[in-house]
Amino acid sequence: MKQVSIILLVGFLVILASSCSSLKPVNYADREWHISDYYGQIIDKDTTYRMTFGDVLIPQDMAIISCTDSAAKYPGMERFIAGILKTAGLQDDEVLFYSPAHGKIFVRLTNEPPTKRPSTLTANMQSLTLDSGDERPYTMWIYDDDVEDWQRKPGEMYTYTYFDKGKQRVLVVDFYDYGDTPIAQIFITQSRNKMTDRMQLPTQKQLWDFSKHRLKDYERDIEFWSHRVEWHRDNAFANYKIGQQQLNKQK
Repeated sequence: MKQVSIILLVGFLVILASSCSSLKPVNYADREWHISDYYGQIIDKDTTYRMTFGDVLIPQDMAIISCTDSAAKYPGMERFIAGILKTAGLQDDEVLFYSPAHGKIFVRLTNEPPTKRPSTLTANMQSLTLDSGDERPYTMWIYDDDVEDWQRKPGEMYTYTYFDKGKQRVLVVDFYDYGDTPIAQIFITQSRNKMTDRMQLPTQKQLWDFSKHRLKDYERDIEFWSHRVEWHRDNAFANYKIGQQQLNKQK
């Protein structure tokens, strides 16, 4: 009986070790960022990137996770980000930064991700930067029987969604071009749990403390969560537009 217990214990440790090692170290772009009161945006040191979160206040003391050192300030942060990147299939790409207060990770793609059917496809994005009258982006729902080569084209945005009821987490991942650079914008909706409490973020309540709304009870609060998730699209449009402005400024 003792021998069986030892074998079971060894097997459990092997499984645990393999699950831990399956998370790759986060690959950061290691860019310096600051908050601009004038623009209401986060801007990197050489102004290559400017990112907005929409019409929201950006706290001056909020956490900006953009390198290993900044992640190390918050216990479990590195693993939290790595797990999100794994779910989204972005473990080999570069994290520009993560703003926990806004639930957003911006990732610079080293290559376009493998072809995969998105949840939705948004087209005609270029109309956002043109004097195009009634033209505007439009979004199409994608179904299992839709046949397409799923190679994202300029002016398109592919969106993928992931729901993990156990971790009480929803990810909405938008792939679009920031100027001429393909990026992924990950919108994280995360209910508060032991893992998030351990990080001790200064702006924690803004992101996780939905005391009356928990993702494990999403059926009860579906209107609340639907409203929150739908916001991702307008924010992606705003950053696409900024990226085009940045590109034109460089020409």
